[in-house]
Amino acid sequence: MAMNLVILGLLMEGDKHPYEMQQVMQERHMEHYIKLAKGSLYYAVEKLLKQEQIAVREVVKDQSRPDKTIYYITEKGKGTFQELLKKQFKAETNYYHPMYTALAFIHLGDSEMISRILKDRIEHTKFQLEMLERVYQFYGDGAPHGSVSIMKNAHELCKVELAWLEKLHSDALDGLFENNRKIKNEQRP
Repeated sequence: MAMNLVILGLLMEGDKHPYEMQQVMQERHMEHYIKLAKGSLYYAVEKLLKQEQIAVREVVKDQSRPDKTIYYITEKGKGTFQELLKKQFKAETNYYHPMYTALAFIHLGDSEMISRILKDRIEHTKFQLEMLERVYQFYGDGAPHGSVSIMKNAHELCKVELAWLEKLHSDALDGLFENNRKIKNEQRP
């Protein structure tokens, strides 16, 4: 569903060849905030073409390069775009952080290893935060409002993630997860 929405949305902005779509997706760093299967663009374009959601505007022939097929969105595709947009806005999901499973058993882990891993994650998250700030400084003012909203949300989530990781690291250094293990073991008969 996401790839179809992206393709139809890009064609709502103007006629494009699939390679141009891919370039815009890269320029907007969509791979960082939209779950897209690599290599699925051309397959999705063909499928949308068969469903008459998009159509061929023209085929540009150049003897030095392969033919370049330019697509446009049809009226049917515009309706589908609106439906997909509505579904995506209404979509709900549970959020499962990749660390949640490990945190459920942190009291059983090696505290030095956990401390090192948390420190590494903190450094990586700081790097991500810096990258988000650079992307916003570069694109922020000229980007569409929806893209600015994405950047701001990603930035705020990254700041919250950093604070959470720093608290976990502090708790690990203070031995709080080990104490939890000792307390549980002492309570057993």
